[in-house]
Amino acid sequence: MQMSIHVGRWITSMDRRAWDLHLFPVNSREPMEGLSGVTIHRPFLRAEPRLLQHIRERWSKACGNGRLNGISQRRTSANTVKAILPLPLVEEVERVLDRILRIRVGESRMMSPLFYGPHVLARVIRRLQPDLIHSMEFQHAGYRVLRAKELLGDRFPPWLATNWGSDIYYYQRFDGHRRQIKRLLENIDYYSCECERDVRLATELGLKGKAMPPFPNAGGMDLTLANELRSRVRTSSRRLVVVKGYQHFAGRAMTALDALERSADALQNFEVVLFSVSREVARRARELKRRGTLNVWISEQLPHEQMLGLHSRARVYLAVSISDAISTSLLEAIAMGAFPIQTNTSCCDEWITDGESGFIVGPDDVEGIAESVRMAVTDDKLVDRAADLNWTTVQKRLDQREVARQVHDLYERIFEDLSKRREKSL
Repeated sequence: MQMSIHVGRWITSMDRRAWDLHLFPVNSREPMEGLSGVTIHRPFLRAEPRLLQHIRERWSKACGNGRLNGISQRRTSANTVKAILPLPLVEEVERVLDRILRIRVGESRMMSPLFYGPHVLARVIRRLQPDLIHSMEFQHAGYRVLRAKELLGDRFPPWLATNWGSDIYYYQRFDGHRRQIKRLLENIDYYSCECERDVRLATELGLKGKAMPPFPNAGGMDLTLANELRSRVRTSSRRLVVVKGYQHFAGRAMTALDALERSADALQNFEVVLFSVSREVARRARELKRRGTLNVWISEQLPHEQMLGLHSRARVYLAVSISDAISTSLLEAIAMGAFPIQTNTSCCDEWITDGESGFIVGPDDVEGIAESVRMAVTDDKLVDRAADLNWTTVQKRLDQREVARQVHDLYERIFEDLSKRREKSL
């Protein structure tokens, strides 16, 4: 997922002098800004008259505009860009094609843009003959790789699949996804994730490959910068509550707002700020502010360092969801000294201790969440002690230099294992 900050941070963590990196995108969107040192393979189309006529017709239905611009080159970036086919279409056309020319990938009914699908991926793999395939995330990336492997058969290279936040924990609940996840786990050679919970789940679902040691997928942190930011204001002196604003398949920010409304009497001297806010959550927040219930405001999308700055001013971080792994925002919050309140549907129990370094709550327990908020905004000793405990954890497990070493070691261990396998087969 070339547009994901997690992919960008992972690649940044790699020693790009040691590896020849190639990226196959999941759609036509531009890669993360700052992503460099990787060859990006773009599935451009041949400008054949019949194809262009078909595109015009579909374009007209999708956009209400029958005009189709000519052929032009995509803007360049810091990366090498290779076309699988010789002529790129203009970006506006390619984005529409992503929407109107899609194929189903497996029994889960996940869809893929046709020209970023498994058949094109298989063509790239045949051409490159890579030493290792690494799919990052299951539903958008892993499913496509699984189908490409089925197309290539015995010619398919060794495969490392990384599980992100909800890839197994949430999607295993649906029959089609569960079957596809099980087939994926039976076909991979190596498996990586960021918490022990997901190792157990993968094993229960039939993992046959080797599970690698868990560590954060989104890279580490600059601890010098983190300590500078977090040390400016002691946690007990802060008057800000930061809330994750997602309301979608997993996020439950509306429940978080319900809990904050019930604890509003304890929040009269606090500001509440929501980030990554869904539309209905924004409406509800504005209503609470208009009624004078909460002093709440909505943050615009912030760059990473400014987001850390926001957490460094927060006394409490609150995130409610029905599924997650290690939430990156949770790690950023505890690194900045904010007291975390996180739902038990994540792997937060592998990072914080309930009642000591944070509160772990149920995603539907509005009263329990409200009571946790009350305690966190009134108990100075609790939040200051938690900040010290969490900083010790961050120093041990989240130093970007240590995470970069773990990334490097992951690949080194895999290639060493593959070498031993080849020797045994001789």
